[in-house]
Amino acid sequence: MTIFLYLLKIHLISVYFFIKLLHRRKNQVFFLSRQFDEPSLNYQAIMKRLEDEKIPYKFICKKVNANINDSIRTQGNYSNTFSFLKKTFSHFHSALGYYFDLYKQMRYIAQSKVVIVDGYNLPVSLLKHKKGTKVIQMWHALGAIKQFGYQTIGRKDGISPKVAKILKMHANYDYVLSGSVGMNPFFAEAFHVNEEKVLPIGTPTVDYMRMKDKKIAAKIAKKYPSMKEKINVLYSPTFRNDKRQNLEELVKYFDFEKANLLITFHPKVENSIADDRILVIDREEFSTFDIVKMVDYVITDYSALMIDAAVANKKILLYVYDYEKYEEDNGLNIHLLEDYPHLASKSGKKIVETILNNLYDEKEYKAFKAKYVPNIKSSTEEIMKLIKECLYE
Repeated sequence: MTIFLYLLKIHLISVYFFIKLLHRRKNQVFFLSRQFDEPSLNYQAIMKRLEDEKIPYKFICKKVNANINDSIRTQGNYSNTFSFLKKTFSHFHSALGYYFDLYKQMRYIAQSKVVIVDGYNLPVSLLKHKKGTKVIQMWHALGAIKQFGYQTIGRKDGISPKVAKILKMHANYDYVLSGSVGMNPFFAEAFHVNEEKVLPIGTPTVDYMRMKDKKIAAKIAKKYPSMKEKINVLYSPTFRNDKRQNLEELVKYFDFEKANLLITFHPKVENSIADDRILVIDREEFSTFDIVKMVDYVITDYSALMIDAAVANKKILLYVYDYEKYEEDNGLNIHLLEDYPHLASKSGKKIVETILNNLYDEKEYKAFKAKYVPNIKSSTEEIMKLIKECLYE
């Protein structure tokens, strides 16, 4: 069942050997992402600073088809190689495009002294790079509330152990950026690196969440005028394979006369709700980060959005209705119900009552922030210092 991945691995190693011979390395930074089709907020902030200092860079941001990604991640679960190939090549056009894109990725890696990634990337982890090439893992979240990477190998929602071994999951990182010292041990486990390589300097998201943008704020206020009149509560759940939101219980006890209920969906979930009382945010028009900055409360679950919201000094509540199941299927780094019993609850009714009756536990919130929220003047500047050290050492 794994012969296809072994052949791909041998092929890429052979091709990269000649690419390294043909291309001279420069004092250049290469940004690589398979999470997004355009540079993320984090990438854009660093790119702008590189431009200001006239440091050259290249980037490739191309989201990999979810079906291809899932079929490779879980290859060990297929009954035979044929069934794996059948699913993968049912999206032949996307698979072929990704294959040829790997050649360009390998060329830019060979030409660059610093490579920045925001997740697992095949050529970065699988291949042996030129001596002195530095790889920085700028994970797309500030924290790891839920387990991921090496922490979830073999779990129901994790990667196949066979695939992780063949494709050298999360290898070759020189530095891993985390959001806080409290998160360092979890990031070290997830990326399978020594904790000394984990730097708690955050990402440009930290700076963005602290920044006020009057133009965006005015645009949101114009789109949703009722936000000026009431308490504003955002519900932003993480993605689940069964696509559940469990919104009904929140709505049942919510008082729409006193407060607005906004919701942002994960990109994999259909962006629609029949209830006109709920403000469904158009993710094509406004980012979740911008909405967070406009509300009073953020309700989430196992998402690192709780850290982003806390950076912006927004009150967080954790609606963990499927706590035991999620812990078993995926795993958690923070025992939310035990460590933060006043912020986290399996009861939607309790969450709503906390908001409407002004029962929020500020002491517990401050304890959470002290442990997991970045305490740094400018994450962007700290990352720039690291990049320049790598370029000019």
